[in-house]
Amino acid sequence: MGNIVLKITALIFGIALWFLVISQKDFQLSVNVPLNFVKLPETMAIASKPPHSLHITVEGKSWDLIRLNNLVSDPKQNSIAMVVDLQQAELGAKRIHLDSKNFVAAGFPDIRFVEPENQLLFVDLDIDTRITRNVPIKSVATFTAAQGYLIADEPTITPEELMVSGARNALTRIIDIPTDSSFYDTLHASQEFTIPLDFSMLPAFVSPSDSSVKISVNIQKMATRTYDSIPVNLIGFFDRSIYSLEPKTLSVEITGGETVLDSITSHNIELAMEFNRFAIEDADSLSPTVKLSLPAHINREMSIKAIQLKPEKVTLRKKETKPAAPADSLEEVAP
Repeated sequence: MGNIVLKITALIFGIALWFLVISQKDFQLSVNVPLNFVKLPETMAIASKPPHSLHITVEGKSWDLIRLNNLVSDPKQNSIAMVVDLQQAELGAKRIHLDSKNFVAAGFPDIRFVEPENQLLFVDLDIDTRITRNVPIKSVATFTAAQGYLIADEPTITPEELMVSGARNALTRIIDIPTDSSFYDTLHASQEFTIPLDFSMLPAFVSPSDSSVKISVNIQKMATRTYDSIPVNLIGFFDRSIYSLEPKTLSVEITGGETVLDSITSHNIELAMEFNRFAIEDADSLSPTVKLSLPAHINREMSIKAIQLKPEKVTLRKKETKPAAPADSLEEVAP
């Protein structure tokens, strides 16, 4: 029994001694840390694309390295990083050497940066003048109406432009900023959506003034209205005493957004038929041209889905005239 106790005690003592030795020895660890730029003057901006992180080697006690390795695995942490102070930066391209003075490890005073052997760690930067400009926003979101409904107008983006700030060379390359590719289907009513912006194609170090926009979608219920007794105007050069159309009036059936149809009256509809069309197309009956006068704010292509005439065609009629009698066939009557 006493031997077992002695063996266990020796084992525990050996493990403790091993931990003590290990904790006092320095080890090295390779980690990936963020590369941060600080104190850049407000009139300047970074125009190049330096890496977001760097692979470096650090040295320290085993327990410190274990804790540090667990911390750097979090992509949102910034307490451990390589930091470049740009307070004295000048315009133009430059190469910056990175060493121990750039290494920051908050909470790890005994962790040291290890300079790579036979090479230098550096980063290339291009500093340019900072400008601000408004960039158009392009919607790539998709909206579809439910069955029996329609989208009566192009979705409205608010605001139409986004203010961005960054290096002059970088901003001049931006054509527009897209929204994300959100998809909204089976819409039954007009709505306003908040859509995130997609900054994945923006140059590095460009700061947008907002991260989302509002898009309004005009949804209307589909309806059909019939407008009766719309006159057909025969236009062109012809003898109006001889030629006429039959029938003279038609019914016009319009299918479209319910709200748009509420704004249409018979006075907004004109039917016209070119006299020369009958000869050009060599036909007795043709469909008239429909002119629909709508307010400027109405999108006809999207809000009007169909226009049908009843009957569909009109016929050109020519009045028969009796020829005049020849002069020499008239008998002279004696007085």
